[in-house]
Amino acid sequence: MTSTLIPPPALDRPVLTAPEVHPDRIGLPVAGAAPAEPVPADSLGAALAWRAKWRPLSVAHHVVDGRQGETRLTSRDLYRLAGAAAVRLRRAGVGTGDAVALCLDTSVDLLAALYGASLVGAVPFLVEPPLTRARHEGWLSRTAAMVAAATPAAVVCGPALAATAARLGPPVLVAPFGTADIPAPTPVRPEAPALIQFSSGTTGTPKAVVLSHRSVLEASRAIALAAPFLAGDMLGGWLPLHHDMGLIGTVVSPFLHNLASAIMPPLSFVMRPERWLTLLHRFRVTISPAPNFAYRLAAEAVAGLTAVGLDLSAWRVAFNGAELVDHATLRQWQAALGPHGFAATSMRPCYGMAELGLAATFAPAGTLPRVRTVSRSALTTEGALLPPLTPGDAHDLVSCGVEVPGLAVRVVDADGREVGDSVIGRVEVRGTAMMTGYLGEPPLAPGSWLDTGDLGFRDSGELVLTGRAKDLVIVAGRNHHPYPIEQAACEPPRVRPGAAAAVGVPDPVLGTERLVVVVESVAFREPAETAALAFEVERVVSERTALRPDRVLVVRPGTLPRTSSGKMRRGLVASMVASGELA
Repeated sequence: MTSTLIPPPALDRPVLTAPEVHPDRIGLPVAGAAPAEPVPADSLGAALAWRAKWRPLSVAHHVVDGRQGETRLTSRDLYRLAGAAAVRLRRAGVGTGDAVALCLDTSVDLLAALYGASLVGAVPFLVEPPLTRARHEGWLSRTAAMVAAATPAAVVCGPALAATAARLGPPVLVAPFGTADIPAPTPVRPEAPALIQFSSGTTGTPKAVVLSHRSVLEASRAIALAAPFLAGDMLGGWLPLHHDMGLIGTVVSPFLHNLASAIMPPLSFVMRPERWLTLLHRFRVTISPAPNFAYRLAAEAVAGLTAVGLDLSAWRVAFNGAELVDHATLRQWQAALGPHGFAATSMRPCYGMAELGLAATFAPAGTLPRVRTVSRSALTTEGALLPPLTPGDAHDLVSCGVEVPGLAVRVVDADGREVGDSVIGRVEVRGTAMMTGYLGEPPLAPGSWLDTGDLGFRDSGELVLTGRAKDLVIVAGRNHHPYPIEQAACEPPRVRPGAAAAVGVPDPVLGTERLVVVVESVAFREPAETAALAFEVERVVSERTALRPDRVLVVRPGTLPRTSSGKMRRGLVASMVASGELA
């Protein structure tokens, strides 16, 4: 670790002292390492059995919890824990092909239940647990919809949630699971269901995506090749495991390639974003994914601290996805973390979805993210990609890169015809990792294209996203993209960064939608400050986009609803405005 990575102390700021590097990771990663080798197995359970037999002392996962400290799980340790969970599942009547709901936070118990379900050939789906007892009723309502869709044979949870979970109907298994004889993994067919992944659900009830064992293996293979995964790599992060970027990206795909991961509960990051960075430092993490907002929060946290000894030079791949990537955030991030060893070429914007297991496109390795600067007003009002008229009209669009192996992406017009470069259309995908289908719906035809619902365009072979089709605001028959409006709305200093939603609210009198912009700010408390900020937001949006909002609402920070991956739930925001819940 060199002195250039240690900024001079600032006496007026709190000091963040980086922890010691974990003993397992001293001297790693090694330059010039060979590609990571996939485990020769046809399921996650079979991969666990193989690693426990042939690589028993290899580290599978480090689980870092502020309350319980660090837990180091070798492949043999994990096999014993998962075996106990598998025995409990079988005793509860869970068999091959049965769904099982796992309602646990990131923990050793969740990993035991996940791998244990795979050992018995069951089909797990992960459910976010409530943070407090006061939230049990809300959790029960949301989870009941998932249980109704997936009909699990059992629900797995911790002791504090057991009584509430019992009201869902299926038998409840309470972790931890103890010890038991380790069962052999149940043989599975490649096309049999392996996981049920509930999509983020930005507007309505989440859909249940069914991934086969083949899909999971193909998705993990594509990620490993495109990243690429190298021997000695360590993946890590804080992402919730009920989200595909957390589950497939930081747990399943490295495990299937004889690699380890270091994971911590999402709340640890939410409470103190810099903990993500100290995790990466301690375990010399080489690959870590996160949504754009996480990079902004971590950069803001570090900017307010004096970070002593923090070394991120091992971080080779920083995947940035799950929401549109903001170029201003990338600049902010590099300014804050570049002095701590983070290379600008490590930032890898990406695109993916649960329906593909995870990944669709990655920015090419070893390059700076590609940025296309266009006219904000033309994009917002016409959906056109034109040069900016003035500096204030400039809007940066960040490329998501090129397709991962085994996947094809195309952009089509309203008639389903593929369009050329620099023409905005709907994004469609197909590939070997494609889901079997949505639970309760007919399976997808082999080789068929899936409409993602996203809008974007091709730029010199790379994919650039502009937003979601369902989020377009329709005013007087014209479509308007919300993202440039939201970026403009966040320019006033008192608006919380990244906390704006532009939505269309139907006006039955006019027969069209009214443009409503909702921003979060601490100024919500004082009527005079609220009015002044609303006026300022209206002025900036009008200047930047040539659209004048019909209404600007200033709300308490944390009010705007988001999915577990940080995406704005604009449809719900529109409903809340229409009902008067936001006023």
